[in-house]
Amino acid sequence: MADDNKPAEVRANHDPHGAPPLADGDRVRRAAPPVHTPPPTTRQKAVAILIVVIVVAAIVIGALR
Repeated sequence: MADDNKPAEVRANHDPHGAPPLADGDRVRRAAPPVHTPPPTTRQKAVAILIVVIVVAAIVIGALR
């Protein structure tokens, strides 16, 4: 094996009871979440609008100074 020449602390410790390693060239692909995120609530929308208003006001005040 290619790992035989490496020191013991550098070699991978494979779990004999775990899943087998992936074959060369395989990639782990993230699965899509099974449940879609719920739409934002009214409170979340209000907080987002308030943040935007504060940022815009800060930019306008900074530009007028």
